[in-house]
Amino acid sequence: MEYFVIGTASFILGLILVPLAMKAAAAYGIVDKPGGALKKHKKPVPYLGGLAIFLAFAIPVVAAKLILHQSLYGVVGIMAGATIMVVMGLIDDIKGLTPYVKLAVQLVTALIIIKVNMNIKFMDNNILNMMLTIIWVVGITNAMNLLDIMDGLAGGVAAAASVAFFIAASLAGRANNMIPAIALFGALCAFLVYNWKPAKIYMGDAGSLFLGFMMASLALNESYSRTNFVSVLSPLLILGVPIFDTFLVMMIRMGKGVLPIYGSNDHTAQRLLMMGMSKQGAVVSMIGMTVLLSALAIAGTFMKINSATLLYLGVAVAGMMLAMLIASVDMKNYHKVVHKKR
Repeated sequence: MEYFVIGTASFILGLILVPLAMKAAAAYGIVDKPGGALKKHKKPVPYLGGLAIFLAFAIPVVAAKLILHQSLYGVVGIMAGATIMVVMGLIDDIKGLTPYVKLAVQLVTALIIIKVNMNIKFMDNNILNMMLTIIWVVGITNAMNLLDIMDGLAGGVAAAASVAFFIAASLAGRANNMIPAIALFGALCAFLVYNWKPAKIYMGDAGSLFLGFMMASLALNESYSRTNFVSVLSPLLILGVPIFDTFLVMMIRMGKGVLPIYGSNDHTAQRLLMMGMSKQGAVVSMIGMTVLLSALAIAGTFMKINSATLLYLGVAVAGMMLAMLIASVDMKNYHKVVHKKR
């Protein structure tokens, strides 16, 4: 019951804070202006959605921990890293930061996670565990940032993944992960009310980087299954959509001789448009895929080792086939197609 209250509190707080963020962004000129090849919206759209999501998430988490456990123990690392990420994202949204500065800050947040003992632990070598943790946190943070290209996409995928991480934490008896996961879900649901097409507000880098850090952190569950060790890979399925999109974009851009850090119209969602889907259809499809992969990940935790192994191999093969199909889509007339679908 207490988790329902936490999620509801985050949702209600989000419904209040997001409109306030819209007004503040408009008042101070913190908006995303149309222009260039990547920003095709018709008029300026307020940023600061990420700040509203963070506050709607953080306030209930802190309150719940103090009321239920009389301590912030267990969420200090997540809250510290999330706060740093939001602040960095806000600065980037307002003034702009170089990729190197953002990478340095992401490394700091990864070290915070390691410091509070939330790091990967399934390898025998501690140094290797720490290195994998850093790669995981930085990688997923940027994967969510890359995914934020359409109204409702990053927020919807993160909301679905939050529920999956809540269930995974519940099965493992980790209340310190359950509280942030359900609070994040409530905050994201409120944000999506205003971010669904046509979006009245964007989350900006403050939101996408914060969500990426949260997804990476919530995935660091100490135990996903007592039935098989293969389920340690569950986060790869739960976050399969942003991971798939990131690797697809990297391969395509490097194949063209372009560095992955430079944006272009080659994401999965954009290719789905060229395959005949509407923007809402592409977004819903990717959120639905997150739900499906999350369900498979949770189901896999109850399977015996052989069945779980076959499940993950099957998903991997299906993912490679899908990647080849989507990568083959001709994107030459993308801008004409998008213009017709507005």
